[in-house]
Amino acid sequence: MLEPSPHTPGLPTQGEFAAAMGVRDQPVVAVVRGLIAGCAPTTPPVAASPSSPSEPDDQLRALEQLGRFIVDGPEVRETDVMALPGELGSKLGRQQLCRLELLTRCLELLPAAGDLARACLGAVLARSNAISLFAEVGLPNDRGLVAETSDRLARRWLPQPPDAQNLAALGFRILDDDNLELEDLVAIAGPVWFRLARALELMAQPSTDARDAVYLLAARLAALGLAEDIRARTPVTQAGISASPFLRLARASLIDLPDEIAACRGQLAEIGVSLEDAGVSVDLVYSLDTIERGLARMEALLPFATHPQAVSEAVVVRLVGQLTSGLQGERSFRSLLADNFRLLARKVIERAGKTGEHYVTTTRTEYWKMLASAGGGGVLTAGTAITKFFIKWAQLPPFIDGVASSLLYALSFIAIQLAGFTLATKQPSMTAAALAGTLREASGHARTSGLVELIAQISRSQFAAAVGNITLVVIVAFGFDAAHLHLTGRPFLDARSAQYTIASFHPTQSGTLWFAAFTGVLLWCSSLFSGWFENAIVFRRIPEALAHHRVGRRVGRRRMQAVADFVERQAAGFGGSVSLGVLLGMTPVFAKFVGLPIDVRHVTLSSGSLALAVGSLGFDGVTMPQGVAAAIGIGCIGLLNFGVSFVLALLVALRARDVPRGEWTALPGAVLRYFVRHPLRFFLPPRSRPAA
Repeated sequence: MLEPSPHTPGLPTQGEFAAAMGVRDQPVVAVVRGLIAGCAPTTPPVAASPSSPSEPDDQLRALEQLGRFIVDGPEVRETDVMALPGELGSKLGRQQLCRLELLTRCLELLPAAGDLARACLGAVLARSNAISLFAEVGLPNDRGLVAETSDRLARRWLPQPPDAQNLAALGFRILDDDNLELEDLVAIAGPVWFRLARALELMAQPSTDARDAVYLLAARLAALGLAEDIRARTPVTQAGISASPFLRLARASLIDLPDEIAACRGQLAEIGVSLEDAGVSVDLVYSLDTIERGLARMEALLPFATHPQAVSEAVVVRLVGQLTSGLQGERSFRSLLADNFRLLARKVIERAGKTGEHYVTTTRTEYWKMLASAGGGGVLTAGTAITKFFIKWAQLPPFIDGVASSLLYALSFIAIQLAGFTLATKQPSMTAAALAGTLREASGHARTSGLVELIAQISRSQFAAAVGNITLVVIVAFGFDAAHLHLTGRPFLDARSAQYTIASFHPTQSGTLWFAAFTGVLLWCSSLFSGWFENAIVFRRIPEALAHHRVGRRVGRRRMQAVADFVERQAAGFGGSVSLGVLLGMTPVFAKFVGLPIDVRHVTLSSGSLALAVGSLGFDGVTMPQGVAAAIGIGCIGLLNFGVSFVLALLVALRARDVPRGEWTALPGAVLRYFVRHPLRFFLPPRSRPAA
């Protein structure tokens, strides 16, 4: 803390401070009085020169100390600060709000204190600027992940030179800890922030820094909005670029900017619709995110640049919230990673929800078709499980074994796709994206009821697919073993291999549960690759290029168009099938290479292996404890395969679609109540389709 003069002219004594503010906590009053007294200049400000950086003067240090008092000052007794707004969360948040209220009350009730604080703030604003604070802090930049990471690490660990002319540097010094809990201070303290802004006369006249920041943002956003990848997704008009709202944004006056911002948002909405059909790239998603956040910052700054006297409490809170979160995020490496992962998630999820709708059944006809389709998938998967034993018996080198297993799995999954069959474990990741899309688009009571019904539809669709897969894979495995015994006179598996296979599915005496959960992660990863691959095919217009390829002169344009349609229709399935095959086949080999005890447990393949083992030993050769334990293990594998992949995909989809946490945390309770009333709807479709 600064050491102010104990006899500042015109400033009340400590006792008068306490009496005027109605506070009994004398130590806190002494601190507040000392901070206010420190606002009086004791030395002339040091002028900046090219040879020596600008040094903070006493008044700039006084403002920094006032900010640090609010964020991380001494403890205040809550009984001394009455009528705090809202319900407060953590103790830290309550203390921050108490100190903010205490300082605001001081400036309101003590004219001398208010005069000193306003004079100090005015002097600092006169010789510094806030353009960087308003137009850059908290907004995406074009430096890239690697460059931005190195910059943030340098700011975090290396000493920073003084910069008295940049208010952003002052904000960084006040919020020097990215772990501070400021939610209560920003969201709940709206009335207090508004009173503090009025007490400091921040809304007395238009801010030139806010005006310049608005113009700077308009120029940047206009350049982004007129870039090629965005123009290519903008509806074509006869007026061309001259009619673009982004071009008008850079030329508009402050009075006309609200209309142009609304027009830019309308064009962004049109571009968002085209993302489903035209695909996206990381750069495009990054540009759209930058434009959206930049427009929001312009809206928050405009009132301060035009008519600050009419600024409302909500406007003050919005700007304070944006700047506070931005100052913290600029120093946080975790925040940087979260933003980039969110953008990557938007890229791969944007089309996955449309694919996931195909896995949701709504009528009994669709339900029975799903069951039959899954049965076909079970038949082909039984062949995969049988062939897998031949690969293991060949005792190939580990790498060749992994390649052969990956090729077998990939070809099997592709065959299931081309035959129009269903593999249950590929559903959860896609249906989760569809669920997140519905959560974003719906609203109010219709959102909750619609989501609960959609979850019931997803549940019974998944149940039908799992039952179809497992039932047919078990039947085919038993039939194959019986045929093998009839033709060769011996079962397919010898007793030792069969006993080992049954024991490997024990839920507690093996790593089945961990391996099944890990396989759920692999299933989710394959869905990400599937979305990425399909998006890449569409974004680079591969189907259109195939349709117009010069080979069409020989084979015919109609055939090339059929090939193009086939590639576009099957791209997601091919990407997911090949990636899942490689992950299932190569992960155990790689884990063995590095010495990790990791294996995979896929519910359909495991069911086929267990059926072959039981068929080879005969039901008399399997004890009751062994059979029950293996059956429980298969059930756990299915639950973990489906559950882990669904939860991971849902979290990524929610993050990618910017769904607020409060919008989906109430879902589990609503689903449970619906399940208690209509349990069968989670397993069987109703007789008639429920009303929308």
